[in-house]
Amino acid sequence: MARRTRVAEQEGESQLDSLPDTILPQLATLVDRAPVGPNWSYEIKFDGYRMLCRIDNGAVRLVTRNGHDWTDRMPAFAGALARLPVGQAWIDGEVVALNKADIPDFSALQNAFAGRHTAGLTYFAFDLMFLDGRDLRQLRLSDRQAALQQLLSSVDDAHIRLSNPFTDGVESLLDSACRMGLEGLIGKRVDRPYTEGRSPDWIKVK
Repeated sequence: MARRTRVAEQEGESQLDSLPDTILPQLATLVDRAPVGPNWSYEIKFDGYRMLCRIDNGAVRLVTRNGHDWTDRMPAFAGALARLPVGQAWIDGEVVALNKADIPDFSALQNAFAGRHTAGLTYFAFDLMFLDGRDLRQLRLSDRQAALQQLLSSVDDAHIRLSNPFTDGVESLLDSACRMGLEGLIGKRVDRPYTEGRSPDWIKVK
């Protein structure tokens, strides 16, 4: 069994008898302007495939936002995620193909899956909903992100990364994203729980 990362228990989390077999991802709402303030953080909007990862004592399942099992399409990812220091978890993230400038290339991503050459792709993890029998969905996003950062801190694999949140300089960040040819930003309320389905607590700004 994988070595488990100890994360401090938080008020609001609940214990589970078994790991849920499926969950629905939280989805962002498109807005025209990025709100600012202490309750908002922002991440790069990756041009990739949304992918949820279910880990159950070394058995990994990679699931698209529509519930399709793509584990067999990404054997290298499954093997790497199986080595995380955790017994059970649900992780939310995005699979992308990065070019030489470290910018997501969607055409390259499609070609990688078409040719079944997915070992060179990168998984950006941005949320942690379950961890070793604990349902974290009712925790604040900031607490879930802290737990995810701790979980990934021991990972020595350039293809599994943490999606770093930003709280300052949103306009400058959005301008930089546009100049680099990125899709935009994803804004998230740091004080809110994880909600399955579309929610105003997550927004996308292009």
